[in-house]
Amino acid sequence: MSENKTQDTTIGLNQLGWDEFFEGEFSPLRDQGLIPGRIVRETHHLYDVHTASGRHPAQISGLFHYRAAVRADYPTIGDWVAMFESGGTFVIEKVLARKSAFSRKTAGREIDEQIIAANIDILFIVNALDGGRNFNLRGIERYIAMAAEGGARPVIVLNKSDLCPDREQALAGAVICGDVPVHLVSALTGEGLDELIEDCGAATVALTGPSGVGKSALINALLGEERIRTGAQRQTDLRGRHTTTHKELFFLRGGLMLIDTPGLRELGLWADKDDIDSAFTDISELAMGCRFKDCSHQGEPGCAVQKALAEGRIDRGRYENYLTMKGEISFLNSKADVRSRLERKVKEKRLSKIIKQFYI
Repeated sequence: MSENKTQDTTIGLNQLGWDEFFEGEFSPLRDQGLIPGRIVRETHHLYDVHTASGRHPAQISGLFHYRAAVRADYPTIGDWVAMFESGGTFVIEKVLARKSAFSRKTAGREIDEQIIAANIDILFIVNALDGGRNFNLRGIERYIAMAAEGGARPVIVLNKSDLCPDREQALAGAVICGDVPVHLVSALTGEGLDELIEDCGAATVALTGPSGVGKSALINALLGEERIRTGAQRQTDLRGRHTTTHKELFFLRGGLMLIDTPGLRELGLWADKDDIDSAFTDISELAMGCRFKDCSHQGEPGCAVQKALAEGRIDRGRYENYLTMKGEISFLNSKADVRSRLERKVKEKRLSKIIKQFYI
């Protein structure tokens, strides 16, 4: 085992986030001889799981594979699972119910949910202040909606503050995202890191954001040692390459846990209308003053949102991003409904065949 794994053996379940919710979920399984553990590393359906006895490699049982219907059924980083031990190998039988999840639509045309991290309390939305495309308000708004869908508290973390010539302007730009906390930090100098940790307390935090914003460097700085490999940026646009190829949970002082995830090239929404409204509270509050309840805010008479836009009380880019995300959700929901109906028909046909075979 690495030094990191050896140190982790002293960590108990309560320090890993075990509470009454998970105890209630696991209690019926205890009589089956299963043991609980939390996934602290994930690589292509291979896992490291932390139990009361320490950290162990684990794999999914054949029965689990058979029962899993969709991608979201499989374990991911941060999940609590029920396992048995066989010949020194831990085998995952069940994923306990999740308190929260950071999800996106799977990349490409497939309509399915991909869970990036589970049971997280806070989502660090990391951008950078070194120019290029590493500071993207429209992308931040999208991440906030994704956090709202999963039940995590979003926190905007603006890294590389040491390279920012106008911090007040950068901070003012990020505050447009409502009451979401904003932290200016530098993984290089350590500026703002203590305040960032204090804001979190004892919690599970996942970091997300595009490649090149310094997520790996930020985790190294928070850990106080070089634990994760970092990469160089392209000089043309300051974008970085994906240096994180797996998911891993790290332990900090004060009970804080950090989950490192690969950078996301595609940010397909997996959310609903209410999640979008949570990310755009200024627009959703204005919409309550529209003449029509089903106002699309695109030209109807008596539209309070259009009025505020004309008066300059809403940023046009933010308004257009709001409409774009609303459109994505409507399209996603229509496709998901079609897929659900098709899956239901397939299940009904299978059940019908089983019934016929049983009685004939």
